[in-house]
Amino acid sequence: MLKDWSDVYRIGIEEIDRQHQDFFMASHRLYQTILDGQGQQGVSESIEFLRGYAENHFSAEEGLMRAHAYPDLSDHVRQHVSFMRRLGKLEHDLRTFGPSRDLAERALELTQDWLIEHIADEDVLYALHVKSVTPDAAQPGSAASS
Repeated sequence: MLKDWSDVYRIGIEEIDRQHQDFFMASHRLYQTILDGQGQQGVSESIEFLRGYAENHFSAEEGLMRAHAYPDLSDHVRQHVSFMRRLGKLEHDLRTFGPSRDLAERALELTQDWLIEHIADEDVLYALHVKSVTPDAAQPGSAASS
């Protein structure tokens, strides 16, 4: 089921929250592109956009974690790598089988549902760590949000 961004998904680090919200929008765009029957080219472009966005977002998160000596960084990075592999499999299936309702649902599960779970289970933990070592980390203009 398509879910809208909600403040309940905020982790309290402005830059990352904004990226998560944009990630949601990219997920919705991919889902809608598949359902609208825009064809393999349109869906491939949406997947490529999402891939680039995910890479940039993951890099920002990992940089923030490194800068604040987050102890579970390596596990978090593994989760990001796993997401990218699953996105690659989705793209492979698109090329092999073409756009379908099933592919749209899998795309939504991979992107939106994974992101919600990842925010709730993992990102919240590093946000708490960052804020514990840098109390102003959530504030605009701080090192964590610039």
